[in-house]
Amino acid sequence: MAMAITVGIVNIFSLPPNYLNFPRIMKIFLISLWLLAGLLWAEAQGMVASTDSVVTAFPEKFFIQFYAQYNYAAFSGESTDNKDLKTNLPVHIGFGGGYGPFSWTSMLSMSFGADEDLPITKAANLQFNYFSDRIFGDAEIGVNDGFYKRERFEEKDKAEAYQLMIIKGSLSINYIWNKDHSLRAVYNMDRRQWKSNGSFILGIGAYYHGIESKDSALSFYSEMQSFVHAGPSAGYSYNWIWDNGMFGNLLIVGTTSVGKNVTRNEWMQFYQIFPKGVLGYHSHTWSINFPLILSLLWIHENDGKVGDFFLEASAGFTITKRF
Repeated sequence: MAMAITVGIVNIFSLPPNYLNFPRIMKIFLISLWLLAGLLWAEAQGMVASTDSVVTAFPEKFFIQFYAQYNYAAFSGESTDNKDLKTNLPVHIGFGGGYGPFSWTSMLSMSFGADEDLPITKAANLQFNYFSDRIFGDAEIGVNDGFYKRERFEEKDKAEAYQLMIIKGSLSINYIWNKDHSLRAVYNMDRRQWKSNGSFILGIGAYYHGIESKDSALSFYSEMQSFVHAGPSAGYSYNWIWDNGMFGNLLIVGTTSVGKNVTRNEWMQFYQIFPKGVLGYHSHTWSINFPLILSLLWIHENDGKVGDFFLEASAGFTITKRF
């Protein structure tokens, strides 16, 4: 069985003030994306499927990838008086590649573009993504250290730093009910799907979240609170396929899990939702996609003392060149 594995490592660091003109960089970034998409569109005009198979592999054995990603995270709930604590995470860039039936990417990304007027977030992430024809899953370890909250003070916006650290770990596996539905074709881009269709998704996952704060305002987390939980997941995915090489996907998976606050030895419920969306384009030897990935966790303690939300979001693009 062929498979695809993605490994990502993210390091966040701060740069000297005014080192980068971030609005100008974003304009150049977006214009470059549209020019590249136009070139890929032109290359694939007239391309017609030569097989009756719904999902096919590309003939090229070797590929390289480049990606860029913007990240956002927020923490809110009863422990923050329902005020959003946000991260100051910049853009990440990285490279990768693969060969043969085992396609993999190994990417080390360096970050830039953080807002120097806001407290800097330090973060790290190690992730393995697996895609086979009917099964996909991931294993992830990550940390976000350093949040901030905007306050209105004397008719001016003020950013207040919070020493809040959130550690996460997860291991999940999911089954694609429809054998002709390919998530590899739209996310890993080492397959090509030729017809639009959808599929139910069933899975199971185990998760860890550790939360600690050195701020008196978040007294519940003055000691590291370690949450361990596991449970089943279910969802639905749909791929839109166009004859000119364009493709799109919407995927949403939700899970209800039971676990413990190991620190306090208390049983709890956890609710998570993982929406994803992507638009992309396949040509003969090039592919590009623009994924948007969300993750929302609700931590709910049985005695009602804790009801907090942790939101993560990322958006960017991946370019694949096959040889």
